Amino acid sequence: MELEILILTAEIAVALAGFSAIVSNFSRDWTVEKSSQLANLLIHSGIALFASMVPLIMSQRPSADLSSAETLWSISSAAYIFFATSYSVVSLFRSRKVVEKNQRLDRIFIATFIIAVVAQLYNLWAGAEAWIYLLALLVNVAYAFVSFTMLIKPLVQNKAASNL
Repeated sequence: MELEILILTAEIAVALAGFSAIVSNFSRDWTVEKSSQLANLLIHSGIALFASMVPLIMSQRPSADLSSAETLWSISSAAYIFFATSYSVVSLFRSRKVVEKNQRLDRIFIATFIIAVVAQLYNLWAGAEAWIYLLALLVNVAYAFVSFTMLIKPLVQNKAASNL
């Protein structure tokens, strides 16, 4: 069951990234703020995709016994913590160079990673369970979806205004 959820999460992450690329391609008035939103969306989608693939690949080991998958979820949680923390640090350095307007989005971006990393740290401490890992992935996919709707909203408003 957990592996099916991971596959679904990976598919959603790829779909969000793909649709956001299409939206950015057809958008007429592209701004720095939209570029930042797109970058954040792609990072969260990429982390969700990567974090889905790690346990899927690790479960294919010949000695993998999914009845006691504590090692699988421990390795996955540790990998998630490493990559999410790395992206957060890079994002903090990047946000110092961006104008003040985008700082609210960057704070939300960092907060979602902090929530997910804290969940993964708890997962390592509590004995590495699948549901905690999957909830942290859900945070990434939820942020990517909200970013996608924020990215597409001005496009829909512009189209509606031009039809009037």
